[in-house]
Amino acid sequence: MTLEEKCNSTAGVPSPCAGYVPPVPRLGFNGMCLQDAPSGVGDGVGFVTSFPGGIHTAAMWDKDLMFKRASIIGQEFREKGVNIALGPMINIDRNALHGRNWEGFGSDPYLSGMNAYQYVLGLQEQGVVATPKHYIGNEQETNRLSDSYSANIDDKTVHEIYLWPFADAVYAGAGSVMCSYNRVNQTHACQNNKTLNGLLKNELAYRGNVMSDWGATHAGVESALGGLDIEMPGGSGFMGYALLAKVHDGSLSEARVNDMVTRIFAPYFLLEQDQSFPKLDWNRDVTHDHYKVNRELARAGMILLKNLRNTLPLNASMDRLLTIFGAAATQYDGGLNPGGGPTGQGYDGAIYQGGGSGKKDMI
Repeated sequence: MTLEEKCNSTAGVPSPCAGYVPPVPRLGFNGMCLQDAPSGVGDGVGFVTSFPGGIHTAAMWDKDLMFKRASIIGQEFREKGVNIALGPMINIDRNALHGRNWEGFGSDPYLSGMNAYQYVLGLQEQGVVATPKHYIGNEQETNRLSDSYSANIDDKTVHEIYLWPFADAVYAGAGSVMCSYNRVNQTHACQNNKTLNGLLKNELAYRGNVMSDWGATHAGVESALGGLDIEMPGGSGFMGYALLAKVHDGSLSEARVNDMVTRIFAPYFLLEQDQSFPKLDWNRDVTHDHYKVNRELARAGMILLKNLRNTLPLNASMDRLLTIFGAAATQYDGGLNPGGGPTGQGYDGAIYQGGGSGKKDMI
């Protein structure tokens, strides 16, 4: 690759996908499609299966089913022609008001890490790159963009709680990691030398790429030196072709650009996407009989609680044999919103779909 081609590969370009690694026509490389979501092919794509959310999956406490879910998700991504899946979401639910909690696997680092490990293994078994997100300390939606808050975390807490799920994802072989909107100890997560270079790439020996969340890049050279490898969705003027001038004026070494490009393309070749990977086709039906697995997952994640000896103060005289608890149990009247923004969808006031990039549209 020429220096121009390498620099150009460090930022996304417009495409039918949520994000796109630009093609290199001279070398016959057609680019890579990136698409949400953690619970299946998302962003409004049709003819796909809507799988149970992460919090439901975690409630199964079944590694085999966790792997099975991820493997079938990976199959649908691959058959659609998507190279990189933007999941799993493995933040730790520090804030109960965080609208993305439903996407993740709960607040237990061990449980979240176990799910992350199985998700990466299952997805990448199908030849699709996994992208654990949002690295790191991304635990609320308030002030998430223009005035991004700072998650101030000491070293002990980072290692014992927030880094744990990402460590398991790295050990499973994740090809990409998405850095987040927030700051960490006052420095933007996508240009944070301590968390990206220090913890992720050096301490965890991570060899994949670091991808920015959409619009989470705030500088070019500072981000590249801080550990960011590719900016999404691109178009900001911070990275991509803009880095060429920075190499020429000595602000950024060509060796660092080579490292960025190696990390971007390594998962592509490792998972053999250069060999007969399906072409992108949003109209291809990839659901097969996956509804059967969905039912199995739904059953495994539900909890039936028997009220022996009236342990719970329920009124037995009401002659109710079964009581349903949860966000979809009754009419929603405000309060906690399980979506990253406005609630996704509901029926008769009851919520059955979260919001945010992790949501799946119901038809």
